[in-house]
Amino acid sequence: MQRMIYWFKILPALLMPTTIVAALLVASLLFKRRALALLALLLLGLSSNAFVANHMMAFAERGRLHQAPDQVPPVDAIVVLSGMIRDVATAQGGTVPEWGDAADRFEAGITLMQLGKAPVIAFTGGRLPWSVTDETEGSVLRSRAIARGVNPSQIYLTTDVENTAQEAEAIKQWLASRHENTQPRVLLVTSAFHMTRAQSLFARAGLSVVPYAVDFQNGAGALSPSDWFPNANALGKFETAWREILGQAFYAIRYF
Repeated sequence: MQRMIYWFKILPALLMPTTIVAALLVASLLFKRRALALLALLLLGLSSNAFVANHMMAFAERGRLHQAPDQVPPVDAIVVLSGMIRDVATAQGGTVPEWGDAADRFEAGITLMQLGKAPVIAFTGGRLPWSVTDETEGSVLRSRAIARGVNPSQIYLTTDVENTAQEAEAIKQWLASRHENTQPRVLLVTSAFHMTRAQSLFARAGLSVVPYAVDFQNGAGALSPSDWFPNANALGKFETAWREILGQAFYAIRYF
C-alpha cells in the first residue's frame, strides 16, 4: 500500500499527450500507417496551443477567483498543502530547498495568520519516496514561517504524507484531538487547479472546508499573437490541468 504512490504517478503519465504522441509515432513507423502520424501531430498541436490549454486549465480550476484575505471568515485552523518546495544541488555536493511555482500557498497562509484568521496554521509533511533529503517539505515551511514571525506554538506539522488523501487524513486526526464532538472548520490553502480535489477529500474526511485558492494558472490578459503557435508552456499547462482532471475523476469514481 505504501508504494501505491508510484502507481498514482505512473498511470496518469501514460495518459499524457506527450506519451500518447510518442506511442502514435512509434506505431506509425512499425505499422507504416501515415494516419497515426497525422493523429499524433494533431494531438500535439491541440495540446500545445495556449487557447486550448487555457480552457483546459479553466475547467480544472472550476472558475475560481482570487479572494481578498481580509474578507475570509475566521476558522479553527489554516491548512497549507505541500507542493511548493524542490531540492536543488549545491556546489558543495549537497542539496538545498528552493521555492517552486506554488510558493503562493505559503505566502497566503502567512498572510491569513497575520490577519488572525485562525489560532494555528498546519503544514503537511510532504515527502515522496524518491526525495533526496530526509527533511519533509512541511519542516522547511515551518522554519520559514517562524522566520516570518509566526509563533512556533501556533504551527502544527503533520507526519510524512505522500498525497492529498493522506494530507486530509492526517489533518483530520490532529483536529479530532483538539475539537472533540465538533466538526472543525479549516481554511484550506492550495493551488486553484488542485482545490476541487483537495476540498472534496477534506470534506470526506469530516472537516468543514473554507477554500482559499491561490497559484492561478490563467492570467487575466488576452492571448498574444504568439500564443496561437505551438509552445512548450502551453503544453505544460495542458498536461498539468489534464493530470488534475484525471485525479478528480479517479476520486469521484472511487468514492461514488
